[in-house]
Amino acid sequence: MAKIEDWLTEARLRKLAGWRREGRSEEEIAEKIGISARALARWKKRDERFRRALEVDPEAVDFQVEDALLRKALGYESVEKRVEVSAKGERKEVETTKQVGPDMSAISLWLKKRKGGQWGDGAAGPKPENNLLQLLDEEGGADVSAIPELQFPATAGADLVEAE
Repeated sequence: MAKIEDWLTEARLRKLAGWRREGRSEEEIAEKIGISARALARWKKRDERFRRALEVDPEAVDFQVEDALLRKALGYESVEKRVEVSAKGERKEVETTKQVGPDMSAISLWLKKRKGGQWGDGAAGPKPENNLLQLLDEEGGADVSAIPELQFPATAGADLVEAE
């Protein structure tokens, strides 16, 4: 039978918090530990660290991650504080504000996930609205053979040189 002491190590407490972040219920966690839901309730009353590990709110974590991704996509300011000591031994706290620019990977991920139809990479799902080849084809099949960037890539096994 499981004992609370076995679950008070840092690694096991992180595991408990991870299960909560995944959205597992306390009943499911009790089952994974090998105890009843009532025993889990007793363990929570008995030890503060154990109780805190189970307080993780999966939805709150999702919101925090979304906020962090948005912040990284838009860029942000970061204030760093450090203490400088002069030759005379005088201590002075110095603040430095750093600008962190937008991150292209975060921007790309945000747009592909939030507006996949418009910004998707075409690997799966509907083609993006801004597909130039599709628009040209809908306009009556404009000749784009002279524009190398608009050529379809060769398919495997296709002849690259036309037969004479």
